[in-house]
Amino acid sequence: MRIKPYLPYIGIATFALVVGGLAGYLNLKHRPSVAPAGQTTTIVLLRPGRLLPAFKLQLDDGKPFTRDALSGHWSLLYFGYTHCKDVCPATLADLTKMAAALKGLPPAQRPQVYFISVDPKRDSLTGLRDYVKYFDVDFSAATGSVDQLRILAKALGADFSYTPPDQSTGYTVNHSNSIMVVDPQVREVALYTPPLIASRMADDYRFIIKIQGAQP
Repeated sequence: MRIKPYLPYIGIATFALVVGGLAGYLNLKHRPSVAPAGQTTTIVLLRPGRLLPAFKLQLDDGKPFTRDALSGHWSLLYFGYTHCKDVCPATLADLTKMAAALKGLPPAQRPQVYFISVDPKRDSLTGLRDYVKYFDVDFSAATGSVDQLRILAKALGADFSYTPPDQSTGYTVNHSNSIMVVDPQVREVALYTPPLIASRMADDYRFIIKIQGAQP
């Protein structure tokens, strides 16, 4: 999405309509968003962005994953788990393509991707590291206690739940399939909702950092 400079001789009425339309778009509230038939990824912008609460998880390299770890750079957060058979690997594959499409951005503007496991009982840090590095060596993973996971997930509108155990297949985890965009001030400023199309996500990400000033 690009906003072309206004020519000096554009009528005042036209200018007002354009500005009004843009203002309405930028002030979308955090709400479920459904893509009409034939439309690709939907992005919801949060104006103003919402500051994340304090939380304490652990990264796949053993370092703490807290609100401070998200400060000073752009981040994309996705909640899932390694036993997820379809949606999680498909989404990580989309994020891999998106990250590749953003390689041309200055380093300070490129997002760090975090895969946050909501299945700490089965997902070890070592297993998570191997899982995310399969998709992209620059991706990071994190997990922690269910209580701490719920603090972060609830703040981002990504609540999760567990199904009753099954003797043959174990249990599954119901979780959001949205991708949250967190700015360098640790505010959730946007989220992508399915269907997820990497090229559209990359274009919209460039727009997000543009309107946010693109400065950490």
